[in-house]
Amino acid sequence: MSYAYASCFALAGIILIIIMSARTSATIESVLITGANSGVGKECARQLSLLPQMKRIVLGCRDRVKAQEAKVDLERATRSRSTTNEMGVVFEILILDLSNIESVKGAIEELTDPVDVVVMNAGGLGGNTPGKVLEDQGGFSSIFCANVAGHVVLLDGLVEAGKLSRTAIYAGSEAARGLPVMGYPKPRIETGSVDEFQSICDGSFFADSRDAKTMYAHTKYVGALWMGSASRQYPQHRMIAVSPGATSGTNSAAHMGPVVQFVQKTLLFPLLKLLGNAHGVEMGARRYVDAILDEGTYQSGHFYASDGPNKMTGGVVDQMKLLDDFGKEDYQDNANAAIHSFL
Repeated sequence: MSYAYASCFALAGIILIIIMSARTSATIESVLITGANSGVGKECARQLSLLPQMKRIVLGCRDRVKAQEAKVDLERATRSRSTTNEMGVVFEILILDLSNIESVKGAIEELTDPVDVVVMNAGGLGGNTPGKVLEDQGGFSSIFCANVAGHVVLLDGLVEAGKLSRTAIYAGSEAARGLPVMGYPKPRIETGSVDEFQSICDGSFFADSRDAKTMYAHTKYVGALWMGSASRQYPQHRMIAVSPGATSGTNSAAHMGPVVQFVQKTLLFPLLKLLGNAHGVEMGARRYVDAILDEGTYQSGHFYASDGPNKMTGGVVDQMKLLDDFGKEDYQDNANAAIHSFL
């Protein structure tokens, strides 16, 4: 790609984001993003920094060294001078580990000033032991703690401390309604009871089968339901689940071992992009940004993801149209109650 072409592409992105910011009457000046040191989270920070009114972006990361590297990259990308770029954005670092409840609580206390938006982006397939029960983390399974429970603690803590003023975005996944083409089964829910959802939280639902994709699909299913219930729990805020889609350039397999990482990075995602069933981090992050800014389209309590049963990219649609479970308020409230029974 030539320098001129790249410059035009970047300029077009800036113009589009500024136009999108006019869709909302809300003034979004500050945001906290988890998993912000790389991939979709880092790109989301970059895109939000282009908003004319943006003043402060908090990079929520586990590793301080990686967080600092991301901060330097973002400051450079936005033509930063010292800690504030030419558009007046300050990048801050907040250390938190979503797999450690005490770490999340400590981060909430450390966050001195409220934010308008939190983007709950961190997560993944749970490493080599997704079904491991974390007794010191309330009894959640490893994969559930990293993808859902840690964010539940974060959201509750921010709202209760008066440190979130407007919108919460949760990173959903097309796997939550089943994605057979990628080996993610449709969640098999029998009753939608608190007990059933508790068994997903601690992993006992899966009995002796600890297939990471099956666990991930059910975990994201419960996460989407939780956000529906949270919209009634916190009616003064917007609560939206949105999938970034099949996105290359992420660290979703970071703890799955070098072979899995190699296959995903060099074979799987390049092939999916070639077939038109995956996109880059720019489009994945754009989905978050759209949900934050377009208050007319993205309704609180709803889950938005790709608009076809086996699609992982392109346009998004309310997932109730593909799986009506996501609109069942009793399922939503039971999922929320199940999660909180461990906290």
